[in-house]
Amino acid sequence: MSHPRIRTRLTRFALPLAVIALLISAVPFASAADVPSDFNLQITPSPLVATVKPGVKTQLELKIHNNGSGTENLKIEPRAFTLNSDSTNVNLLDTTPPNIASWISFSQPKFTVLPGQWVTQQVSLNVPKDAGFSYSFALVISRQSDPKPTSGGRLIKGSVAIFTLVNIDRPGATSNLEVTEFKVGRNMYEYLPATFSIHFRNNGNTIAQPYGNIFIQHSGDSHSALGSLDVNETKGYILPGTERTITAAWNDGFPAYQEVKNADGTTSQKLVWNWAKLSQLRIGRYTAHLVAVYNQAGRDVPIEGSVSFWVVPWKILLVLLAIALLVLFALFMIVRMIVRAIKKRHKRRQEKKAEKTAPKTPETPAEG
Repeated sequence: MSHPRIRTRLTRFALPLAVIALLISAVPFASAADVPSDFNLQITPSPLVATVKPGVKTQLELKIHNNGSGTENLKIEPRAFTLNSDSTNVNLLDTTPPNIASWISFSQPKFTVLPGQWVTQQVSLNVPKDAGFSYSFALVISRQSDPKPTSGGRLIKGSVAIFTLVNIDRPGATSNLEVTEFKVGRNMYEYLPATFSIHFRNNGNTIAQPYGNIFIQHSGDSHSALGSLDVNETKGYILPGTERTITAAWNDGFPAYQEVKNADGTTSQKLVWNWAKLSQLRIGRYTAHLVAVYNQAGRDVPIEGSVSFWVVPWKILLVLLAIALLVLFALFMIVRMIVRAIKKRHKRRQEKKAEKTAPKTPETPAEG
């Protein structure tokens, strides 16, 4: 079976990668805007991903921008973190990872950033020759000292964590990613969206970053796709020894449920009737084909899968059926009336014809 060409390509790494085991979304920057104060830093890149050679000193750069209105006296420190069983929650620790403490350093462990100023922080990695395949930790940027409590008695501490993935380019690095499950949320939907989940497992000792598409077709042997969904749209990393589920949703239909924001700030699902998409009324059996790839020693390794589901808008079908029955009933009544009128006219003609052809009975004379 042929598949449409993958529109999203896997970013190639020049060297085999060896890293940790977690899926960390690659976002343009890390921000501490959620801290209830004027503490507001923008940091790029985040996460910080690098491939280094053992025994060679490597320098990385972090750019820090102060979006706040006040001067910030900051410090940067490496911190360890732990993951829960499904790699969805990260617990940041207050300790430095012991395996990196001796070979990581910073150009400015303590520094000052004025409002609106950008500062470049040099991160030096002097990886030993006997280093492992990968290391994972967080770089935490925080205030050098706690600010004074607010008028309400709250003590506001601002900090930003940048997840860092260090890959060691050494012999024995392997990349092995598999899809253990590709499924659809339900076997039958009344209306879109249809949701898909892809469960990845990284069996290698290097970073794996899957890309690709899910192609939606009306039947399994169709050569044309009704639509395509990006796989791993957030450009996340799956780290060695972990499993992770990535989701996608197909909502290109009429009507379709959409997430709307309520007046109180909460969100809910609302059925939206966009009449411009009337031609995209989805009815019948559909097949979703997964075509994903990951990088292994500089080449793309494909992963494929497929799953089928139904879209049956039964309420719309009931209304259409009722309309069709009414139309048929109306046609039946019209035809019945026409047939009756024809029969009645034909009967009248027959009666008139019979009157004309019937012999006249002679009149009997009256007796005197």
